[in-house]
Amino acid sequence: MSKYAKPFQFKQFSIEHDKCAMKVGFDGALLAAWVSSSNPIKILDIGTGTGLIPMMLRQKFPLSEITTIDPNSNAIKQAKINFNNSPFEKGFELIKTSLQDFEPNEKFDLILSNPPFFTEETGSDDEDRNQARQEKFLPLTTLLQKAKVLLSDSGILYLIYPTWESERVEVESKKLNLSISKQTKIFSSPKKASKRTIFEFTNQTEKTIYQEFTSGNQDIGYTKEYQELLKDFYIIF
Repeated sequence: MSKYAKPFQFKQFSIEHDKCAMKVGFDGALLAAWVSSSNPIKILDIGTGTGLIPMMLRQKFPLSEITTIDPNSNAIKQAKINFNNSPFEKGFELIKTSLQDFEPNEKFDLILSNPPFFTEETGSDDEDRNQARQEKFLPLTTLLQKAKVLLSDSGILYLIYPTWESERVEVESKKLNLSISKQTKIFSSPKKASKRTIFEFTNQTEKTIYQEFTSGNQDIGYTKEYQELLKDFYIIF
């Protein structure tokens, strides 16, 4: 195991990521911490990878029923290891499937996804990495269409996506009558352009609230807002 694949230790659990193409990263942790749903019963994580997002959600919502899906065999193995090693009494339903083939007999109160988003041909010889990074494996339109169908009447969808794709997200969601209730640009520094945006969608017609959030980073230090958001999860805070 290389130094880059050492388990990532959180306050209540650890995440191994040696078998998974995409390692523990800022996007997934931020997305899971950002969720402000009030006691959702049924939760769906699309593209679970290491299982980081559902683990954080289990800590936040201990009584919820969490379903996690991923089409990649190595990701499923990795998530299963992390779930089995977790201290949480209530388990996870882990399903090897693509969102395109996922046909549950239930709706979800909360859906999250940190999906693949690279649209240019940046593929490599590592097929696992390609599947985790390339949008062609889960097109934005397909993601929004399927999530809308899977949302309960009062359900909420959270998506983290590149800020430079915001207009496309807005256009595609409007076509589906999927309302963006909040749209938050994430900045690592006030002096740098935003690279990520968190979108909050509902099936209800709502006026969009536009927000900005500055996280900071290891080089310049994390902001008080970011530390407050992640304090229940990160050991360093």
